[in-house]
Amino acid sequence: MARRRDFWIFWVGQFVSAAGDQMFFSVLLFLVLLVESQHAGTKAGIVSFLETLPFLLLGPFVGAVVDRFPKRWVMVISDLLRMVVLLAFWPLYFAGHLHWWSIGALAFLHTSFSALFMPARDAFMPRLAGEWLFRANALLQGSTQLAMVAGAVTAGLLIGSHSTVARLLMVLTVDALTFLVSVLAILRVRVAEPPPQQRDLLQDVREGLHLVRQHPFLRRLLVLTALDNLFIMGPAIVGANLLVKRVFGLGAAHLAFFEGAMGLGWFLGTLWLYRSGERRAWHYLVFGILMDGATYLPFLGIRHYGLALAAILFHGFFIPWITVSRTTLLQRLLPEAFLGRVFAFVNLTVLGTTALSSFFTGILGDLLPVPYVFFIPGVLGTLSGILAYFWLPRVTPEAQPQAPQG
Repeated sequence: MARRRDFWIFWVGQFVSAAGDQMFFSVLLFLVLLVESQHAGTKAGIVSFLETLPFLLLGPFVGAVVDRFPKRWVMVISDLLRMVVLLAFWPLYFAGHLHWWSIGALAFLHTSFSALFMPARDAFMPRLAGEWLFRANALLQGSTQLAMVAGAVTAGLLIGSHSTVARLLMVLTVDALTFLVSVLAILRVRVAEPPPQQRDLLQDVREGLHLVRQHPFLRRLLVLTALDNLFIMGPAIVGANLLVKRVFGLGAAHLAFFEGAMGLGWFLGTLWLYRSGERRAWHYLVFGILMDGATYLPFLGIRHYGLALAAILFHGFFIPWITVSRTTLLQRLLPEAFLGRVFAFVNLTVLGTTALSSFFTGILGDLLPVPYVFFIPGVLGTLSGILAYFWLPRVTPEAQPQAPQG
């Protein structure tokens, strides 16, 4: 019972923080579109690239840091530093220095600290949840997606009908305060963790890379994850902004509701997984990759905002089929001592390729009609799902953890 109680305390903190994260994502690129008038699509793509770049630069090293320190304190420090970064938008605004490059710099710092938090959280979950792991992952990610809806709606209401820079910065301030809630919740959790490990950082990085090379499921999963996110994530981030502003002629509030619809679909997909259990996790993972691309194809013919909301909700339904199944399979298959590095490599793959995807989507959005920004990646993403079915080794969550050999 104590373990379940600790999980629910942690869940509440992550729900509030995730709602704040959605506020950040709902306004960041629209903020660029407001402050820039020339080549705004390309600049938004660059900012999105800078936002996710830390996972490419820091991924292997933050994983080694996470594996040597108590996960709870890594998460607390990360939350406090991200709060400081978000509050720094206001001084730039009053000084007249809020431009795409300064927004990109703050986004880079924000994600640098997120790069610590995310693998720490996923590596912490097996100790927090135990045998309840698959359902705990589903509940945690379900809370994240329900928080996407809450955060998007809150952002939309705070912005209102006037998408001004000051209103968008007010949303970022509310996001900063949500990190305090997360910190208090994490500090209330009482789960025993190993003491800090005094090891060579570079040796830890080399051991993590060796694990990737020697473990066929992990190696191929990372390749497939890179392909899927390279095709899919840019349209979801930069493409969504362009769709709402250029195709529908609407503002930041409607963008927030669009992101909220995807979050609602994500939450419903998580509920489906929670009821299903983890025995068919590999099948959910592969089909999720396939549908991640296929659900973009209808955007080629959508010209009405209401239909776009329905389409993005359907797209969101299949995202947790990837994320929950992937997380649980890795937590079950790999040793706890490597999980920080494993999830750092996953985040490097997901968000590093997201950076590239966002950059190219911004350029594509300035060259082609916006619907093709969704359709072309949708075709490529569907092919990634077909490749996953034939190439990814079939594993079960019951498999015993395997350490690297050699």
